[in-house]
Amino acid sequence: MKGSVTSRPPVKLALALLVASAGCGGAGVAPAHPTWADVAPILRGECGSCHGWTASDRPPDAAGVRPPNTGGSLRFDFYDVTTDVCGDAALALDQTSTLAGAAGVGLQIESDVVTASGARWPRMPPQPSPAMPGWQVETLTRWAAQPVKGPPPPGNRPPTIAVGQFPSAANAQLGFTAIIDDPDGDSVLGVVELNGLAFLMNRPGAFAVEFDSSSWAAGSVHPIAILCDGWSQIAYDLGPVQIRH
Repeated sequence: MKGSVTSRPPVKLALALLVASAGCGGAGVAPAHPTWADVAPILRGECGSCHGWTASDRPPDAAGVRPPNTGGSLRFDFYDVTTDVCGDAALALDQTSTLAGAAGVGLQIESDVVTASGARWPRMPPQPSPAMPGWQVETLTRWAAQPVKGPPPPGNRPPTIAVGQFPSAANAQLGFTAIIDDPDGDSVLGVVELNGLAFLMNRPGAFAVEFDSSSWAAGSVHPIAILCDGWSQIAYDLGPVQIRH
């Protein structure tokens, strides 16, 4: 699966600092005041197969709409995705076709995981999946009453990128393989920026990064990868590459 390349003006890149602070509640116990650090692992384990990064790959309805109450249309592997947190990596998430981020849908999450009056089972997770443990439901309902992001878990690490077949020189085409991941299991977004172009990566995994370098001036260029795990952004200088014609 490939990402996409978009044209955009040059940007100033910055390495965001990770913030360490208090952690989440222990397994099996619902925190009194849960934050996203408490909620994210639950949603990842219980809901990620339908509401993780694959949500953006699911087709819209006949009218081209992805309403938030249909399975697969709602992606909440991030609390939210903003340029304040993710910098240019936020460009990778198409927020017009997929409702992105759990911050604005806390009440919907609550209504889906709590068994409605007269029902035998909650709406989510759908049958035949087993019901969520009570402490997980309690954590989600307490958080839904006042959705807050809070600090990252203690020792949270930045996402990583590994490159393969990276060229020392390029002529008409500059291409390589990029694999983005996160050592803490968080979801990842990323962008590779070069000469005013941006190659977008909307999920963890492998991408075939390609740029048309046929019109570029000869000389040294430095592709920059900006990654975001929802807590912070980090920039990697992947260069240099010599452009030769």
